[in-house]
Amino acid sequence: MEIINYKKNKANIYELTLDNGSVLKLYDDTIIQYGLLVSKKIDDINEVVKYNDGLDAYYLALKYLNKKLRSHLEIEKYLIKKEFDDLIIVSTIKRLEQEGYLNSEHFLKSYLNDQINLTNNGPAKIKYNLIKLGFNEDEININYDFSDKIKKIIDKKVKLNHKLSTAALKLNINNYLINLGYDKEIFNDYLDNIKVNDAALIKKDYHLLFKKYQNKYDNDKLKLFIRDKLIKKGYNREEVSEVIYGKEY
Repeated sequence: MEIINYKKNKANIYELTLDNGSVLKLYDDTIIQYGLLVSKKIDDINEVVKYNDGLDAYYLALKYLNKKLRSHLEIEKYLIKKEFDDLIIVSTIKRLEQEGYLNSEHFLKSYLNDQINLTNNGPAKIKYNLIKLGFNEDEININYDFSDKIKKIIDKKVKLNHKLSTAALKLNINNYLINLGYDKEIFNDYLDNIKVNDAALIKKDYHLLFKKYQNKYDNDKLKLFIRDKLIKKGYNREEVSEVIYGKEY
């Protein structure tokens, strides 16, 4: 098949017009590999196209890797999405490994460092995310003491949720830390030390409820109604009773 015209497009891509009217877009590496500038003909177009597809997969993967580090599985999924065949994907990943662009050990180290320093994620969530990225459990070793991180998270949550009762606050933080991937065993002691001035909160909520429902119930029924409301809100039963029945209204 004769090449009747060459046209340079982007930096390293040429557009070749063939004598049958078809047009091929090839990387300059492909043109050099098959000496197409010299011979001006293509003996086996399928072979040339396959070689060029391999370069296309390689350059696209490099561009994808330039944005951030990727795992082997991420590269594989990316190339599958780009509709490259299995052999090209395997050879592309192998080349990236050989040239040092794909390195599982380096990826793991960098990923763990970012997770620990840039997120609040705990060990279980970090491990789960790494498994989704294609790593086996025995490859993942999270050797880090999360104590200081947990304490900072709890301190911040306490400051941001100062309107919650002790019980409600502990439940809120407990669920938050579990969702972040922390095991109860490593944060329970910190939760036990949390103590909010529930009496002040109970008094405040009591006044609000009293004003809202004072015309709906008589005094005794009103106090019982408010007591139940406050207990359901998470306040301690004894502290609620002390606030309600230890003060005249």
